[in-house]
Parts: sequence; structure tokens; C-alpha cells
Amino acid sequence: MRFFNNLKLKYQLSLLILIALIMMIILQIIYYFGFYSLTRERASKVAEDLITQIALNVDNTASSIERDSITISYSKYVQELLISNDTVRNTELNDFVAELFSHTRHSNRNIYSIVLLNNNGRQITDALHYNNDIMKKLEEMYSFRDPEFKKAVFSSIVRDSSDAFYYYSHISPIFSTYDMTENYSKIGNCIFLLDTRELDKLVNTAELTKNSLFLILDSDNRVIVSNKGLKAGDNYENVFWQEGESGVVKDEIEYEGHQSIVQYQKINSMGWKVISVIPVKELTSDMKQIVTYGIWIGLIMIALLIGVGIGFIYSTTRPVMLIVRFLSKIGEQDIKQRLKIHSKNEVGIIADNINLMLDKVDVMTKNVVDNQTHLYEAELSKNRAKLSALQSQINPHFLYNTLNTLSNIGIAYDVTEVVNISSAMSRIFRYSIKGDDIVSLQDEISCITDYLLIMDIRYKGKFESIIEIDPSLLERKMAKMVLQPIVENAMYHGLERKSGKGRLSIRGFIYQESYLQFDIEDNGIGMNEQQLSKLLQGIRDDENIELLGNDKQGIGLGNINKRIKLQFGSQYGLDIVSEQYVGTKVTLKLPLQME
Repeated sequence: MRFFNNLKLKYQLSLLILIALIMMIILQIIYYFGFYSLTRERASKVAEDLITQIALNVDNTASSIERDSITISYSKYVQELLISNDTVRNTELNDFVAELFSHTRHSNRNIYSIVLLNNNGRQITDALHYNNDIMKKLEEMYSFRDPEFKKAVFSSIVRDSSDAFYYYSHISPIFSTYDMTENYSKIGNCIFLLDTRELDKLVNTAELTKNSLFLILDSDNRVIVSNKGLKAGDNYENVFWQEGESGVVKDEIEYEGHQSIVQYQKINSMGWKVISVIPVKELTSDMKQIVTYGIWIGLIMIALLIGVGIGFIYSTTRPVMLIVRFLSKIGEQDIKQRLKIHSKNEVGIIADNINLMLDKVDVMTKNVVDNQTHLYEAELSKNRAKLSALQSQINPHFLYNTLNTLSNIGIAYDVTEVVNISSAMSRIFRYSIKGDDIVSLQDEISCITDYLLIMDIRYKGKFESIIEIDPSLLERKMAKMVLQPIVENAMYHGLERKSGKGRLSIRGFIYQESYLQFDIEDNGIGMNEQQLSKLLQGIRDDENIELLGNDKQGIGLGNINKRIKLQFGSQYGLDIVSEQYVGTKVTLKLPLQME
């Protein structure tokens, strides 16, 4: 596996295609031999069914002959005729028996001639086809005149010297029905001479292949009938019969120079055998064309697989190599360059993701530069603020003394407004120049309260203010002088120009344990969509945009937003919603923890 993983991609793909080719060839071979075996087995099964059918037909023929033999043997006329010595009565009985013979032969075409023999050697026959020569041969073979001959048999085939035909016979002993003792006495024999030409019809209709052989052998392995003109009476040597087997036996022999499958089945009622001999080549001859088609299809599929494999290797490895070369030189070339692979498959997706990664690297690089710039600007702003603070502290005692003087004058002349304004201004001034950038929420709210006090005196109760802050938040830290400019903005640009009673609400709370949120909402004159859009655009672009255009009293919300984002992150800052003649709501988001 390690060896495979260390190979180049094109060699890995080539190896996989080679394995696929080998498997396809193996499948072709399995297909050929499987199809060959299946065809052979199916042909053998058909041959087996044929010989089973032939054996069944012969067995049925034997059964019908046995029934006819019993019918004749135990006819009351035949019984009486075999034991009667009355010449006149015998003449009458001969007529009845002759009619019985005629009827039996017409109903069973296998019966060629019928002979009755009594114990005295008298013969009763139909005389039409009686053959004394055949009777002598049967007597020599089976000694049926012997009193001990008491079991019916089917004989081997015998030949009629006069017409060269072969016949077989059924010899059955006849026992007296008048003898009521336990040992029925034998009174004669019934002999059917049977025509083998009727059996020819059974095998001549059985042909599985051109040279397939079907034949019936007697108990001495002599040919009775065959479908290929084998001479009747000849001994068939190529039989390997296993005695005692009742089912179909199958073997493979060489017949007439060809390897052949031989199947044979024994007919138990007659001691005969039905045999089929089928050349193996002919069993599979019908499949040659199919096999040829299969081989051609396999070759075409192999050629297609090779062609598709080469195309696949080229279409896969080429873009992969482009990606590898591009990545190996990415540090040496212009970082603005991008992969140009137009495929939409996985390789194309990889190329698109690499391009996307490079785009993100560009964006991150730009962000790093921007962040460095912002940090520099923040540091510069901080230094300027420190300089401004130093400048404002040039003579702080003069400003404090001035405000205290105004407060004393107010007290002296009993002018409460002057006292309150000067005291509030003094606290606001002291808070604004305090050196800390991070203060408590309590300090920021106190500054706002002083500012609202001044505004209430100035506008003589024109508006009301509501501050809703959870006392548990008052000790939390926040950026200094963030809320006061927003409140001042609401006063000058919202409530100052409103006719009638104004309302300002300041709410502070922790939002979903994520950040500290302040909502500063007024019911002032609000803004139309154009004014709001311009304001939001300016805040996003970190511009010092005034709420109402060129009004120099406006407080730059852009500076506040920029300050918060630079100091705490882009997720914090200002958001504004407004509706003209309804009011404005400014939302401020600050981190929960500040240092």
C-alpha cells in the first residue's frame, strides 16, 4: 500500500486501469466457461428428460401388454378352451377366442400375433401372423412349457428368418380359475409376439443434436431400435450399466472418435435400457455465435476502457499537475495570479478553492495593513489627545477659579441658576480632563446628569429626561465621554428645534450576556431617509459627519464610532434609526469587560 501511495497520480490511475482490464479479461473467461458449462448441463438435462420420456412410454407399453395378456388368459372362454376335450364345444370356443384375439390386436398395435398353448401342446393362434420358427426359439430360450415356468417375462429380441424383422414377446403362464385350492394349477401359456417397429416411432422422434444417438437395448445389450440406423440385434459394447440403479446414469465416453456424453436409464419392468449418446462438441455448437459475440463485445469494451482510461488520466492528471506547478511557484510570482481551470469536477473545485483562498489571503493582507494603519492612527489620535490635555492643563487653576468666581457671584446675588450652571460646568470640565480613558459607568452618568441640569436651566423645563440604568451596572467600566456627546447631539439636533414638550430617555442594560448596550432615544424632529442614509454612510466611512449637515454645533458621531471600533473591535460601535417628526434612537454597543 505504501508503494502504491508513493506512486505518481498518473501511475496510480494507470495501475488501476490495468487491474480493471485484467478483471474484465478474467470475467470474460469466467463468462465463457460458465456459459459453456450451463449450455452443456441444459442439453444434458433435455437429453435426460427425453430418455426418461421414452422409458416411460416403453413402460406404459409394457403395462398395456401385461393388462391385455391378463385379459385374454383369464377370459372364461380361454380357460374353458385350454382344458376342454369336447371337439364340438372347442369349435364354438375357438370362434369366441378368435374374436377376442382380433379385438386385442386392434386395440394394441404393438401386438403382432397371439398364441395360446395348453399343457398337452395344443396351440390356439390367430394363424394370421403365426411363426413357428420364432416359437421354437422362444421355447429354447425360456422353456415356458415347463410346469415350473410360473412368472411372466418379456423376452429378448428374436428374428424372423423369413422377413428379417426382429420381434420381442411377452410370455405369461395361465393358471386355472376353476382350481379352488391354494396352489393354482397351470393350464397353459399366453404368448404375445410384439412388433419392434412401434418402438421405432418412440426413438425416431427424439433428436437433440445432428448426431445425437437414442436407442433401446434389450437385457443382452442388443440393439432393439435406434434413431441412427444401428442394426437391430447387434451387440452394443459401449455401455457401462450399473446394476441396481433405477434413475438416469450419466457417463462420458469416446464414441466414433468424439468425446460424448452417454446417459442411460433402465426399464425395470422389461430389463431393457434407454440410452442417449450426444457428442460434447454438438452440445455447445449453438453457443459458438453467442460466444463470438461475447468475445467481440469484450474486446470492444477493453478497447473502450483503454481509450477512456487514457482520456481520464490525461483529463485528471493535467489539471492536477497545473495545480502542483502553480502552488510550487506561488511565492515566486505575482500573488494576483490565479489558476485557470475551467472544469467543474472535483479538480475544478480544488482550483476554485485555491483561488478563493488566495483572494482571502489578499483580503487578510489588506486587513492587516488597514489594522496597522488604524493602530497607527489610533496611537496618533491618542498622542494628540494627550497633547491637547497638556495644553488644556496650562492654567487649569485659572479656569477653576473663574468658575468658582461665577459661583460666588451667583451666591452673592442669590442667582441659583448661575450657581448651578457654574458648579455643573466645573464638574464636567474636571471630568473631561481627567487622565483616565476608562471610567466607571457611575462617573459617565454623573457627567450626563450635570449636562442635563445645564440644559434644563437653559431651556426652562422644555423637555424631560429619563435615565434607566440597573444599579448593578454602575461600577462597570466604559470609555470616557462617549454617552455625553450622543446626549448633546440629541439635544441640539433633535429636541432644540421641536415645538412642544420634549422627552429624552437613556437606558443601559446587558444584552443576552454578550455586550453592554445603551439606547439614547428622543422624540425630536428626527431625520428623513436621505439625511439618515448620509449620516450612516459617514459613520461607516469613519467621517466626521454632523447630524444636520453644516450645523457647526453637531457633535461628530463618526469620531465616536471610529474610536470605539479602534479600541474594542468592529463588533462594537453605533447604530442609528430615525423617523422625521417622530424622533431618533441611537444604540451604543460596548464590551462587558474593559481594562
